[in-house]
Amino acid sequence: MTFRRYYNRLAERQAQVLGISCDHVAAHRAWSTSMGGLPYPELSDWHPKGKVTQSYGLWNEERGVGARAVLVIDKTGVVRFRQRYTPGNLPDVEEILQVVEGLE
Repeated sequence: MTFRRYYNRLAERQAQVLGISCDHVAAHRAWSTSMGGLPYPELSDWHPKGKVTQSYGLWNEERGVGARAVLVIDKTGVVRFRQRYTPGNLPDVEEILQVVEGLE
């Protein structure tokens, strides 16, 4: 789990990590538990389905799911980094750390 491994480094830079998907809260809980717990919150975009995901332009209408992506949003709410990832490809957390450090 990439963000679990880098969580402390991100937290030291005052970055809040949030996971979000269109799965139900119970599915999030089961997944998090199966991973041994996560140090960051998992948010459900269940109802209305995909509303948050859609607002960031990450909704796949054809499949009815959100895209796998990482966003870095500054304290004023401006998206400073946005990258989509295909399943099996992990985010480059060093790149994300550089973006976060640039916000300080």
